[in-house]
Amino acid sequence: MAEGDIWVSNVLNNSSLVIGTNIDREEPAWKTIAQGRKPADEELPIRIYAMYKDQTFTKKFPELFEGGGGTKISPQLEGIFRKFNLGASWICPAQLFLYDRATPVDHQFSIYGGREKLQLLVPEGSEGLRGYPVTRQQPNPPPPDVWEMPWELKDNDIAIAPRDLGGLDIWYDPKLHGAMFLSGPLKQALCDGGYARLFKFYKCKVIAVH
Repeated sequence: MAEGDIWVSNVLNNSSLVIGTNIDREEPAWKTIAQGRKPADEELPIRIYAMYKDQTFTKKFPELFEGGGGTKISPQLEGIFRKFNLGASWICPAQLFLYDRATPVDHQFSIYGGREKLQLLVPEGSEGLRGYPVTRQQPNPPPPDVWEMPWELKDNDIAIAPRDLGGLDIWYDPKLHGAMFLSGPLKQALCDGGYARLFKFYKCKVIAVH
C-alpha cells in the first residue's frame, strides 16, 4: 500500500443493500469456506438461493449487496478490487437460483469473502463509537468486545494505529463491526469508477505507533 491516508466505509452496514438470499452449508463450496479456505475451481460457481418463494429478482441489483452468503459484488467492482492487494480475501464467481434451487437468475456477480482482519482500532482515540446496550446497564461497564460504528460517521471519527501493512489495500477490524478499511489508492480507484456515493468514504485518524 502506498503511503498516505487510510479510509473507512460503513457500506456493509447499509440495510438498503440487503437482499434475501440463502445458502446450503452442506454444499462443497460452503464446507470449504467454513474451513477458512477459498473454494476450489471444481466447487464453483458458489450457489446462492432465494430466501422466499415469491422472490423474482426483477429489480436491478445494486453493485454491492449483502445477505446469506456474505458480500456480493458486480463484475465492475470485481475488476477494480482485483487490481489491488486483498491479502487473505478472495473473490469467486457465484450463481443465484430461485427458491426451487433449480431455476438460475440471470445476474452476474461474485462473492467477496475470506476477509483480511487486522486489529488496529484505537477506541479511546475514536469518536461516537457505540457499544452493546448491556454495557451501559452495568456499574463501571467494561468496554465491549466489539464496537459499532457511529450513527453519523465523519472524517477522523475512527482512530487506528497501523503497523506495517505489507502493501495491503483492504481489511476489516474484528473490533469494529461492519467497517471496511481501504488504502488511499483503492479508495481513489473506486471514486474514479463512480462508487464514491455507494461507499461514502471517511478519512481515518492515524495514530503513530512508537
